Amino acid sequence: MQADWSVACGADDPTVVIPWNDATGALRYIDLRTTPAAIDQIPEAMQYPTLAAALRHWNQPDVPIFTAKCDVWSYPADLFDAYDLPDFAHAQGSYTDLVPIDPALFSDFAACEQQLKIWTATAKSIALPEGRCEWTLRAARIFSLSNLTDMNLPLDGFATTLYVWGYGPTPETAAAAWNDALRALIEPVLQGMHAEDRSNM
Repeated sequence: MQADWSVACGADDPTVVIPWNDATGALRYIDLRTTPAAIDQIPEAMQYPTLAAALRHWNQPDVPIFTAKCDVWSYPADLFDAYDLPDFAHAQGSYTDLVPIDPALFSDFAACEQQLKIWTATAKSIALPEGRCEWTLRAARIFSLSNLTDMNLPLDGFATTLYVWGYGPTPETAAAAWNDALRALIEPVLQGMHAEDRSNM
């Protein structure tokens, strides 16, 4: 799998905000750690079983991260950008915002950046030539969260947006490649966090 990482923490870059809601109020942050059954309220999870599996896995009460937001989309080659894989006619992509549950890690830029390097190295070792991912570190702000009720909020720190793409000659093959790429990353995300913990970074 092709993989890379980046930092987007400038003043003009998007900030991951928790909780969030859209202008209409129809879409909002859902705390899947405390209410796992609420995954049925996430349209993308209902449409894409592998995304649902990833969200369930990454929001278990005993894991070191939680998710804040996600989306899935597809597009043809005439909309590809410079980072897309060449020689394919279609792509399907997704993003998921990953947030450290530990306030100390959440607030530690150097540790979060190191985590991206670990995840990227792991992803590059996965043999999926039609898949690509990018880990982007972003500024984040938590206004409320059930496990942080004893903290002084809002809490400023960092979150990672995981982008995953699959490519193919048809929309269906691109979707299958994306599905394989996302599935292949579900467990490494948590293994990477564990590796980071062991190194005491």
